[in-house]
Amino acid sequence: MKLYREFGILGSGQLGRMFTQAASNLGVNVTTYSPEINSPASKAGAREIVGDYLDKDKLYFFLSNIEALSFEFENIPEDTLNWIYEYSLEKNLFVAPSPKSILISQHRVKEKTFFQNIGLSTTDFFPITSWSELQNLPTNWIFPCILKTNTLGYDGKGQWKIQSKLDLENILQTQEKIDHILEKIISFEKEISVIVARFLDGSVYCYPPSENIHTNHILDISIHPAEIPNNIKNLAMEYATTLVQKLNYVGVLGLEMFWTGEKLLCNEFAPRPHNSGHYTLDGANFSQFDLQVRTLLNVKPLEPLITFPTVMKNIIGANFFKNENLKENYIANPLYKLYLYQKQEAKPGRKIGHINFKGSFLDSKFQIGQEW
Repeated sequence: MKLYREFGILGSGQLGRMFTQAASNLGVNVTTYSPEINSPASKAGAREIVGDYLDKDKLYFFLSNIEALSFEFENIPEDTLNWIYEYSLEKNLFVAPSPKSILISQHRVKEKTFFQNIGLSTTDFFPITSWSELQNLPTNWIFPCILKTNTLGYDGKGQWKIQSKLDLENILQTQEKIDHILEKIISFEKEISVIVARFLDGSVYCYPPSENIHTNHILDISIHPAEIPNNIKNLAMEYATTLVQKLNYVGVLGLEMFWTGEKLLCNEFAPRPHNSGHYTLDGANFSQFDLQVRTLLNVKPLEPLITFPTVMKNIIGANFFKNENLKENYIANPLYKLYLYQKQEAKPGRKIGHINFKGSFLDSKFQIGQEW
């Protein structure tokens, strides 16, 4: 296979930025395509093409100047993904992961149905894509439950806790389009995730699970490795491996799961590097971005994947820069590694960076729900 030197990535935020940095370390040039000007990825050295995801002329120019394509996020219009797929077949452009995998991941009902079809457990769910479908809601459906939009939801956006069927109807009346899913609320011991990479020849590199702690529906802290029983750890890695094999996936993927009793319930997968995998930048011999680049190059590591105890803490909003102890606690101390994404604006509730701590959570200065 040809050793590509011109990569493209749809999206130009923090994931595109870290992909660009990993690619540069291997002598690969990166061009990004997104509507954003002066993006985090461009500040890391990526060439920036600015355009709408539905602008086929600009997309054609973008794709014609790269040799391999990957993705920073999954909320790309279906029409665009299908067009890219057809273009890749016609022009022999290497695209990883396949747009078909992204189409599954970006729709919650399709995603959970796929999980169940390949033997992976999920919470109970019920699709609501029309008012008539709502009338078929089982009479024994348990409230309260969670209502989510099938698409375009992240970090807690597009979801509501529903107390009754009347409450459900009232929420749906406020929606421009009815394309939702009801999910049963479950009690669980921990939320965990697994980062996994698969190469063209089917080789799989799977990181052990991490524990994820959320605050206000946004990932706050990831602790690696997760303190879970060995049988749950092995099952989580088995689930992630099964998923990438059944998808015939090439690239890096993050799988989120709930550990409850002796079971794991799959929540969702991200067809790209995942926020909970940022610990790999300092807690593994190969980061998830190294493996994303390597799957495009089809250059597997010559050594086994090794990870070390690491804690990742997201930096949300702009208050971090007002922290008087920032230099002493997080910059001067070599056990901490600070990553800022150079976003144009620090918006409330948005990630502007993260900090990795080399060690255990108890040894770190991190606090759950910490206000910087």
